[in-house]
Formats: sequence, C-alpha cells, structure tokens
Amino acid sequence: MVMPQTPILEVRNVSKSFPGVKALDAVSMDVLPGEVHALLGENGAGKSTLMKIISGIIPKDAGEIFLDGKPVHFLSPRDALNAGIVLVQQELSLVPDLSIAENIFLGRWPRRGVQVDWNTIFSETSHLLERFGIREDPRTPVGALSVAEQQTVEILKAVSRPNLRILLLDEPTSALSEDEVNRLFELVAEIKKTGIGIIFISHKLHEALRIADRVTVLRDGRKVVTEEARRLDERMLFEYLTGKPVEVLETGHGGDHTEAVMLALEGFSSGGFVRDVNLKVRKGEVFVLFGLIGSGRTTLARGLFGLERTAGKMTLEDKVVQPKSPQEAIALGIGYLPEDRRRALVYELPVFANITLAILSRVSRRGILCLREETSLAEDFVRSLRIKTPNIFREVLYLSGGNQQKVLLARWLARKPKLLIMDEPTRGIDVGAKFEIRAMVRDLARQGLTILYITSEPVEALEVADRIAVMRGGRVVRVFDHTNGVDKTMLLAVASGVS
Repeated sequence: MVMPQTPILEVRNVSKSFPGVKALDAVSMDVLPGEVHALLGENGAGKSTLMKIISGIIPKDAGEIFLDGKPVHFLSPRDALNAGIVLVQQELSLVPDLSIAENIFLGRWPRRGVQVDWNTIFSETSHLLERFGIREDPRTPVGALSVAEQQTVEILKAVSRPNLRILLLDEPTSALSEDEVNRLFELVAEIKKTGIGIIFISHKLHEALRIADRVTVLRDGRKVVTEEARRLDERMLFEYLTGKPVEVLETGHGGDHTEAVMLALEGFSSGGFVRDVNLKVRKGEVFVLFGLIGSGRTTLARGLFGLERTAGKMTLEDKVVQPKSPQEAIALGIGYLPEDRRRALVYELPVFANITLAILSRVSRRGILCLREETSLAEDFVRSLRIKTPNIFREVLYLSGGNQQKVLLARWLARKPKLLIMDEPTRGIDVGAKFEIRAMVRDLARQGLTILYITSEPVEALEVADRIAVMRGGRVVRVFDHTNGVDKTMLLAVASGVS
C-alpha cells in the first residue's frame, strides 16, 4: 500500500479582500515534495494575490498556511525567505552589471573576516551551474545574457538557498522562445528531483499541462478545481477558467476585403536588421506577420511607425511615404500597439485619459480639454469593447492585463487609423481575454480596418489571419496567401528553417 505524501505547503481557506473586491474567498491548495503544481486563472482570478500571501508580500485576512505540517505566519517577504519560500517574479530582479555569481549570492555574499570570499562565491556558482547542466562562466555579467539565460540565473538564485522548500514561478515562459521553454522545463525537471515543491503560474494552457503534475484553477477569487494534469486537456481547462463552453473558432475573419492595397513594401529595410522585405497588405484584411523571437517582426513594425531608420519604398494607399517619427506615422493614419503595453499606457492616468490621449485636439476647444466630450467618448469605447473597470476614472494601473490592452486598442480606434499594427496583442493576458481580443480583431476587419497582426504563436496566427507572412533572420521567407491546409507545424518549420 502506497502511503500518501505529506504536503510541504498547505493553504487552507485563505481569504483576502481589498476595497470593493473580494480577491480570495476561502481558497485551499497544497504542494507535495518534488511536485510541479500549476496555478491557473484569468486576470483578476486571485493567482497573484495568493502568491503574494504565500511569499509574505501581503497578509491574509483569514485562513491558515502550513509548512511541513506546522502553521506559519509571514509578516514580510524576509519571513517567507527564511522559511524556505522563494518567489521568482515575471519582472526579474537581477543587477545587469554584476556577474552571474554575484547575482546568485546577492545579499548573502560569504565573507572571510571583513572581506568578501570571492573564491567561495565563484566556486559554489560553478558547482551549481554544473549540477544543472548549464554551461556559463560564473564571471559573465548578467547584462550580457539573453532573457532566457537571465531567467535561469534568477531560478538558480532561488535554488542556491540551502533551506529552499517551495519555489514560486510567476509566468516564467512569457518572453521565451519554444527552444528556451524546453531548456527551462529541463531545469525545472532537475529541480523536482531534489524534492522541492514548485508552483507554476502561466496563461499558456499547453505549457501548464506539459510541465505540471497537478493543476488548480481559480475563478473570481474561488477555487474551481484541483486535478491531476494527465486527466485534463486544454478544452476542459478553458471551461474551468471561463465558466463557458468552448466555442469553435473559425479560421480567418471572413471579411469582404477588396484587392485594393493599403500598404506596399518594396525592398524595405528597418533598423539595420530587417532587409529586402516585399509585401502587399490589402484593405480590410488581417495580415499576420509570424515569426519566432528575434526574427525581426518587431523591428519591421517599429520601422513602419517611424521608430527605426528605414530604407526602400513604403506606399500607403498609393502614396509613397517614409515616416521618420511616430508623429509622422500617426498623421499618415498609422496606429501601433507595441508588444510591451507598459511603453504605451500611462498607468497613473485614468481610463478615459488613456483612451483620448491620441486625440486631444479633437476633444479640445481653443486649447482647453472638453471633459464632457472626452468622458462621453471614453464611455462609448468602454461599452463597445467591454472594458471591465469600476468607472472611467479608475487608474489604468489597477486594470487586468486584458483590459489594459483593450484601453490601448480603444485609444487607436478613437484615432480612426487606416492601418493598425498590433504587436503580440495577447501576450501576458488570460485565455478568456485572448479569445475576446482575437474576436475583436476579426470584427474590426469586417468593418474595413486594415490590420497588421504580429505574433509568435502559430495557433493564434491561423485563427486571425487572412494571409500570413513568415519572418526569419530579418527577412520574409514565405507568404501564405491562404490559410486553408496550413497548420502550426508548417508555420513553425518555415519560421525555424526546417525543410
């Protein structure tokens, strides 16, 4: 008879409220030794709140937490660290100018007398890297590493703590390519063997099912289910996450776009990396630029919006143009949602002010903003795009990622662009919001808007596209004029150079 394992971590009936919001309502879960336990939920479901409570960042209102069977009460992150609980957040906390070894032992450098014991720091880091099969010089500055390598250093920083019991990974794959995700999962598998319990937070359902032993789903602050990953599939998870049955998504938006060309590029180069691009984007279509991280998609988009030096010929509605700044691009009728919405939103401003930021002259009279007109326009977009906010005066900072993205979309729709460039518009948002954004894109195309849609997710590319251009190494290597008969394997093969 197999004896049940005793959980390393047990959360019992934990609740937390903020003004006007019940963030967690009697949530329970546990983590076993050597287990990867995926924690899933849409934005606002309570995942981040629970992680902050477990890691001592915020206190719970009610409930109990047990570590190795003993009750614990964390008043600060330091308390959680001392107990062996480490949170690796999505935003890395490394110091770029310091070496790998210095970062791993930051805040606890061993000393010999009054001096730092550098030999011990570099020696122990070498052993740690070797133990997990990572070939890097401990003296390499972290700033010289890729994002994936920095993520690995951040995780090893946690693993290097001798008392580590629970490792919390918050969206660790959000900025990684498929190969980098594979390497990260190999590292996680090695960490599992040491008996450490891991909580894995992700919006990517297929990754959660691949790496997790068990999955817990939260919705609206309550636990919906805890189940073994092998008993679940993406369809079931979607229904647990949203409370809605999966709707079959048709490929492409099926709009009645014409053969008229909105954007034409001939021998176009951008940023010194993208070169010799020849493309035609028709009016009213969703034209997808697909490629892996580093393929040049974003560099091309930035060039079109006047953020990179360009060469070659760019034609917009039969007029030769060459925007040298975002102001010139906007004046030409080009809108741009960057891949990092933090670079475009003003988090301290309310929803209505972010929506009208690109049309201030239209809602002004003699240089003075007309608040009534501004708020009325914002209210219309909040309703039409179903932006979830208590009111339009709420700061954007407090909205979920999906709703922040909708605010940014509303800003450009208010501007009424001819061409809207959307760079990874569903990155970092929950699965329900992803479906909503994709449906909106198809609807906007039906209404005649031309959309250049950039993504590194092959399934997403096939769902929204009328046509797809695949980029690799700064060049467009293939254009699919129809998506019928094209699958994700084919897109990935072309993007990675596999024949």
